[in-house]
Amino acid sequence: MGTPGARPNFVGRDDLLRVSASDAQRLPNGCGMYGALKVRPDLKTTDWSRRYDNSQPFVLGIIREIAIKLHGDPRTETWEELDTALQIELSQYNLHPGILSYARPAIENYLDCHEAVEAEIGRLRLRTYDPTVIAGASTNRLTVWAPIYDSHSGVREVRRLRFGKARQPGEEPDQWTVVAAYVASLVRPIGDLERIRVIEFGLEDGSAEVLFDATPQEAASNYNSLTLPKLHKIVDARNATPGYSCKECKIAGCCGSLQRLDGFLGQPTPGPATRSVSARDIEVYEVCAAKWLLEMSSLPTQKNSGPSSQRGINIHRWLAMAHMRSTRCTPESVDSLEESLGAPLTNDEHSEARDYLLGHTKTCPLGDGVQIIASEYPVYGYDAQADVIIASKPDMAYIDSDGTFVIRETKTTTREIPESEKDAFDKYLAVPWLLNLFASGYRGPHQSDKARLELEVLSPEGSRVFSWDADNARLLRMAKAEVRLRARAWHKDTTWSATPGAHCSWCTVKKWCPDARSADAEVGVESELSI
Repeated sequence: MGTPGARPNFVGRDDLLRVSASDAQRLPNGCGMYGALKVRPDLKTTDWSRRYDNSQPFVLGIIREIAIKLHGDPRTETWEELDTALQIELSQYNLHPGILSYARPAIENYLDCHEAVEAEIGRLRLRTYDPTVIAGASTNRLTVWAPIYDSHSGVREVRRLRFGKARQPGEEPDQWTVVAAYVASLVRPIGDLERIRVIEFGLEDGSAEVLFDATPQEAASNYNSLTLPKLHKIVDARNATPGYSCKECKIAGCCGSLQRLDGFLGQPTPGPATRSVSARDIEVYEVCAAKWLLEMSSLPTQKNSGPSSQRGINIHRWLAMAHMRSTRCTPESVDSLEESLGAPLTNDEHSEARDYLLGHTKTCPLGDGVQIIASEYPVYGYDAQADVIIASKPDMAYIDSDGTFVIRETKTTTREIPESEKDAFDKYLAVPWLLNLFASGYRGPHQSDKARLELEVLSPEGSRVFSWDADNARLLRMAKAEVRLRARAWHKDTTWSATPGAHCSWCTVKKWCPDARSADAEVGVESELSI
């Protein structure tokens, strides 16, 4: 197990590169080390190995496999035949009921889009899928996860599948499109190849958008000018920046840039697979395990959380931008900073948030001698005992005037503000979760001697800050016990059963859940999980 700042031990060739269209789209942003390792499939660490299970299936892969199998099957010409075939094909997979509910219409939408495309450009035959080609004179490989079709008229089509609705193309093609078109142009055609089309299918509603339609020569020109320079940056990057990519990184368990948080979850043994978890994940899971799984599976979501949650999100956005100035928030700044901050809120949003923001001005921690480290401060670590990546992103971290390292979390509520530190500890999982960072030895980027956690609660009527010192051993034991008890069920679960209730009215994935209750009888129920 590596220590902070240490480099893991590697085996394998680091000069064999395999870059996908998705890599080109995602990897220029975020952790450079993650990207550099991802495009080197032969390079592995001897210090740690990620474990997998099948409780979170590759949904798009299943949908694509069945759709491609059925769109050329003459036994599915009628709706009844297609319905029977879908039942047979889907029964071969052990899918969660919510994922099954999404997959069935998604496959039908793919087939409808396929028929519409053939009506436009003529009969298509599947040429290949997930092609890998040699780029230039090197042995480096480019690939795209997509089916490729050819028409008799010389049109080659690459299909990008999207969980939600197809997006309209921008003025310039995105990186995925550029790489996909270039890879398609290098796959040997059966006949003459005159046009390359990249089309996106929206599986939620059967929408389709053409993202690129030009000659193979234009595809190559776009790749050389728009993408190749960025791929060099991915390959050469070495900076390690813990963040969202840690959940799937091949060295997360031994990366020297992650905090060592062994025993954070308090679980005696690893769960069924390497996972990633945050305090909000646990809160969502406790409300409904199915909701957690369906959101993690990237199924399309609906904004059903109600005005309170959206208002909380707006307030957090305003505070994050305001604190970037490193000066104390005042009543005057609440009404005058919109223009200088780039108008983070619309007039209506600002009007709804104003009373909360005025309350914050009474408890804003910035001032003389205070050094702000960051707003929305990410802390990522690895719990080797549970084999879990621990994700935390408190709203602020700063050094107080006396040198104390402070983590501050902000919550908004339309309900009563907790009466005491004990009530706040019991109400908000973020409190024991962040205290558990201190219990695991975390003291900030500078390893400060003193540390404390602050919870700021804002309501329309006022605000209050609760505080806990990191040197309180009894408090830290309570925090560890709270996290241990609340993480236990999530840590072992592989079935993710739904728990219907009043919360169904604001559930973001209710559309796909066969167990969801009707929202008609649950008027006025809102979530505060995200704020």
